[in-house]
Amino acid sequence: MKHWFRLHFLAFTRTLGSLVRHPIGSLLNLLVIGITAALPLALWVLITSLSNITAQVSVDPQLSIFMRTSASVDEVNALKATLKADARWAKVEFVPKDQALKNLQANLGTSDLTAGLPENPLPDAFVLLAKDNDPAVLDGLKKELASITIVEEVQLDSDWARRLARITALGRAIFEVVAGLMALGLLLITGNAIRMQILTRRDEIEVAKLIGATDSFIRRPFMHAAVVQGVLGGGVAVLIVWALVSYVNPAVMELAHSYGQTVSLLPPDLLTTLVVCAASALLCVLGAGFAIARYLYQYR
Repeated sequence: MKHWFRLHFLAFTRTLGSLVRHPIGSLLNLLVIGITAALPLALWVLITSLSNITAQVSVDPQLSIFMRTSASVDEVNALKATLKADARWAKVEFVPKDQALKNLQANLGTSDLTAGLPENPLPDAFVLLAKDNDPAVLDGLKKELASITIVEEVQLDSDWARRLARITALGRAIFEVVAGLMALGLLLITGNAIRMQILTRRDEIEVAKLIGATDSFIRRPFMHAAVVQGVLGGGVAVLIVWALVSYVNPAVMELAHSYGQTVSLLPPDLLTTLVVCAASALLCVLGAGFAIARYLYQYR
């Protein structure tokens, strides 16, 4: 066991020495691996940020009904009684126009919104919460409410949140496709890089085979090189995405602030960094293993 650890330690130190002796070539390899891994990581950061937004947004099947300003008090009261008697609604809340104006003034921090106006321009409204959140049922309820004579407009308040959730689901599907393609690309890139290293040390390998070196002895330094390049390349990918998030976040926050929201992209955390480095190292090892196995097969 002690001899086994010593062989791996020597292979590891030799790999680090090779990186130091060939800084430009090593840096180019790490940049290729880092950029390849950064593409799916950046997409994952975007999807995670969108998921956090949708998690904070209520997607309850809530509908808002705005009355015509010409609707009389008796007509509004009759509609209120009808809605409360309807078993399809879990909640029926009436918002008179005076209360709506007070709420709007409180949100805007001003009390002179109606200055110069003869009367309150806001309509009476109902806020309804449906028991069934099936989209087809909600659309039917929306059309039914819109057909009422004294109703001016009906809004399904969770429509935009549902669309955002669908966009997030689409983004996850795209991420899976992109991640698969990038994983295949990383396998090919690493396999080709290791193959080039094998060719540059071909004479050394042939001599080692002649004096009885085992396949594991020959494979060991290349596998260590793959692990080191994978881990460092994953770290480069995280640094690239972190820099991109830092650059883009001010514009994202400013745009969200204009809509009264607080939104920002989340940079890769420690767990994500470890996963990216481990996945990158695994893919590099698989690519290197395939390249070495193909080369050693020629000697059997």
